[in-house]
Amino acid sequence: MKQVILVVDDDKSNLMIAQKLLAEEYKVAAANSGELTFRYLEKNIPDLILLDIQMPGMDGFQVMQKLQESEKWRKIPVIFLTADRSEKTEEACFKIGAVDY
Repeated sequence: MKQVILVVDDDKSNLMIAQKLLAEEYKVAAANSGELTFRYLEKNIPDLILLDIQMPGMDGFQVMQKLQESEKWRKIPVIFLTADRSEKTEEACFKIGAVDY
């Protein structure tokens, strides 16, 4: 059985690219907002979350904060995906619990 990766990004083209790149090796689920992420997580626990930072509504840091507050979701590894290359952002991602950036 394939491992499941949840890709969270408000950009539909990024979701489609992730699907194309990962679908051969993984089952890929997608959410285009933080709110839809938690709707998905109510019924499913993925093996990994690829999380965008800049999203309208609930941004990636807010999603990560909520994940870390939950015993059920805290152990899901999260990799932040972003065009932001600043060291400050990278440091913030690791501080909040990301496994990679």
